[in-house]
Amino acid sequence: MPDGPAESPYGQPLRQPPEREPYKILPVLFILSTIVTLYLIYTFAHLVPMLQLTEASNMVDIDMRFRGLVEFCIFNFITLMLITSYVRCILVHPGEVPSEAPWLYTTSAATAFSGFKDTKKNGERRHCKWCGKYKPDRCHHCRVCNMCILKMDHHCPWIYNCVGFHNYKFFFLLLFYSMLDMQFILWTMSESMLRAIDENAPFLVMFFTLFGLTISFFLGTLVTLFFGFHMWLVMVGLSTIEFCEKKFPKKGDVDKGGWLSDCFDSGSPYDLGVFRNICSTLGNNPLTWLLPFSGSPGTGLVYEERDEVPSRRSFETGRGAKHGGKSSKNLRQATQLSAADVLRSYGLHGYGTMFQPAKGNPVDMPEPRSQRSSFGGKGGG
Repeated sequence: MPDGPAESPYGQPLRQPPEREPYKILPVLFILSTIVTLYLIYTFAHLVPMLQLTEASNMVDIDMRFRGLVEFCIFNFITLMLITSYVRCILVHPGEVPSEAPWLYTTSAATAFSGFKDTKKNGERRHCKWCGKYKPDRCHHCRVCNMCILKMDHHCPWIYNCVGFHNYKFFFLLLFYSMLDMQFILWTMSESMLRAIDENAPFLVMFFTLFGLTISFFLGTLVTLFFGFHMWLVMVGLSTIEFCEKKFPKKGDVDKGGWLSDCFDSGSPYDLGVFRNICSTLGNNPLTWLLPFSGSPGTGLVYEERDEVPSRRSFETGRGAKHGGKSSKNLRQATQLSAADVLRSYGLHGYGTMFQPAKGNPVDMPEPRSQRSSFGGKGGG
């Protein structure tokens, strides 16, 4: 477990209370107020009318009440999971490099790091000049949090925390349950909007119903797209930082690859296949994948790698990081076809190179015109 605060009951390190810049908590308050607003609107503008709590028993629409009870249970369950995921995102520490040997910069790199792949261009171990520690694979320094984050994905102001190894699962589930909640509100509360128009409901009822639908539509669209992006990242074994470094390398990199060709071939040495990638993020037990309690398996300091890395280009080319396989330049040289191979691919087997006949396989070649002329051939002057 990384060095840091005390652990939660489920094994993840907990954050220490923030001591400065309290204004950065405002995005969290905005998100909480949005959740509460949508919850109250959906409950009192949609669920309560469907439950018909004030109607006489002989005036109750049984079918509508049953649908209201089902939607009440589903909505409250999804909302509970959303809030739990959100709280876990905020409170769980994303993970930092331990403040002990062999991670301290004073430790000998030769004895401290064996089997790690991310290095500088000159082959030396990566280290952080601000933290004074060596960096494990997939670790990056966050200037907002002022520490190196294990498997850093990005810094998120909406959770007042970095998204890293220990809380990425909770962030992923936060997106998942937010998407479900927004879509559920949008597709079920439309019935109440139509009923309010038909029955000429009071202005406030129509306003809040339309307001809730509008918020759920826009937020649902954004969150659904964002969740789809992170679902793809999980399936191909990438983080957001690794995706940006891979797709947008620094100026001067000539081997950039393409968008469509990389949809399910990320080039990451940590891409273990779809199922194992999901297990490495959500846990080894599929029954707990959607529960925001246990985090990702492992310590965040060492990562399993696949045996072969795709040869299209080296991973994280923008930073010049080297991994266990060959670099893209060496791989291009290793897979480069000779001229004889090219000719044989077209059915021409008589040439060793483009300019020399192959040994042991003579081929009749017409003499050049200048030679026939010098020896008095028919082509002479």
